[in-house]
Amino acid sequence: MSFANYDLEAQKPASTNGGGSELDKIFSSTSTQIQTFGSLISQFNSQRRLVGSKRDSAKLREKLDLLQTKIAGLDAAIAGLTVNINKAIDQSLEVTERQTMQKERISQDYASLHKSFKEALDQYNSRKTAIPLKSLDTEDTPLLQKQPEQQTQQQQQLTQEQIDQTELQYHLLLTEERNREIDRVAASVQEVNSVFKDLSTLVNQQGEQLDTIEENVQELHGNTQQASRELHKAHEYQKRKGKWSCILLIALLVIVLVIVLAVVS
Repeated sequence: MSFANYDLEAQKPASTNGGGSELDKIFSSTSTQIQTFGSLISQFNSQRRLVGSKRDSAKLREKLDLLQTKIAGLDAAIAGLTVNINKAIDQSLEVTERQTMQKERISQDYASLHKSFKEALDQYNSRKTAIPLKSLDTEDTPLLQKQPEQQTQQQQQLTQEQIDQTELQYHLLLTEERNREIDRVAASVQEVNSVFKDLSTLVNQQGEQLDTIEENVQELHGNTQQASRELHKAHEYQKRKGKWSCILLIALLVIVLVIVLAVVS
């Protein structure tokens, strides 16, 4: 994979509130190191092809070994950064779609470069083993051995400082997320308290209304009983009235019958 195709501009975090979030800073730092990682791999590939050629030498192989150690240290640092990014994404409560896409792209680009470095390293080791150098300059050998050791220690120290700085940024990010979560919980508690107060007021109002309804029901019950008694009295009155009407009607018929018999006689 050529690092020239790596879209660094797409990895730059958009500024938020003037400075950007800690997560965006980690994205930016990781993108920069991935760019360096890709450049070193390209340099390693171009130089390892000289192994076995006329330009092959002990100095070339020492230079390749030193470059290999440097790339390996940077590889470990980037791997730690990607792990921290994944943890931050998983534990963060406010992750934008842009940040998720950045995380996926960084992971893909790192995986591709890591695979390319492993393949180049395997090819270099195989070719170095298959084509050993016939002779070495004995006077230069001690110096060549000391120089890679010193540069390796410096590179390891630089890599450790980068990892420590990334760890600090990661913990700062987690602390900010926890503080924001505590603020949200406090706001939620206040909202719940307000809801309970409103509910208490509503219960009191509904209680007064229920008392009024109960009084109205009791009054309606009394009125219903009174109406029932009045209806009973009216029914009794109608029965007595119907009885006397029947008696009067019978008496009237008897009188009419007597008159009719008297006339006929």
